[in-house]
Amino acid sequence: YHQGMGYLTGFLLILVPPDDVCKMLHCIGRDDKYTPGYWKGQPEAFVRDAMVYLQLVRTRFPAVAAQLEKLGVAPEAYAQKWFVGLCVHVLPYGPLVKVVEAFLRDGFMYLFKLALAIVETLQPHLLAATADHIALALLRLDPKHFPDSDAAFFEGLVSRADDVVLEQHLVETLREQQWVLLQEKQAKVRAREAEMKQQDDSDDGIEFSDESGDEEDEAKRLARLAAQ
Repeated sequence: YHQGMGYLTGFLLILVPPDDVCKMLHCIGRDDKYTPGYWKGQPEAFVRDAMVYLQLVRTRFPAVAAQLEKLGVAPEAYAQKWFVGLCVHVLPYGPLVKVVEAFLRDGFMYLFKLALAIVETLQPHLLAATADHIALALLRLDPKHFPDSDAAFFEGLVSRADDVVLEQHLVETLREQQWVLLQEKQAKVRAREAEMKQQDDSDDGIEFSDESGDEEDEAKRLARLAAQ
């Protein structure tokens, strides 16, 4: 079970019989066309794609990328709602149906197009943001900034995603590159953690264990790598 899978499951059950929902979830979680690995306890696939997304933003919207980095806003702080949660907690019902339909039709490529469309739509707002919490609220499409009643805004955003031109071979190349970088970063982080643990063990013989938090801590570490 993964929280993001729970969001999508709840939404699909509104539209599709339970047996079909199970088949759809299995396909999304296993088929390379979609997002295998996103719903694992250690979401390496999502972290890799967050890194890919960041590279695309740096190329297409360098001013926005620089502004977000200046404010200390990393992709994993907001992009998980787009990529893992499929915008279930972000978009109003009508546009959300269109997003899920497009994702089922086009797979992971649509998520990158949607993410770029969101950044393009929000560009003037993001460049004017003066603090990280303001930028995060914008990127999460907070109702305080974008009320669900503003149908024209959300319909325009979804329509813009359909018009984004993005070559799949480019995304696949970036995925390969960022995967290598992610593995290198993981190796460094884990080596440093092992070194620190060894130092702690040598300081005294008392050990405190919290095994229940190990998986959660690992997931957080992997997510933070996208910002490094």
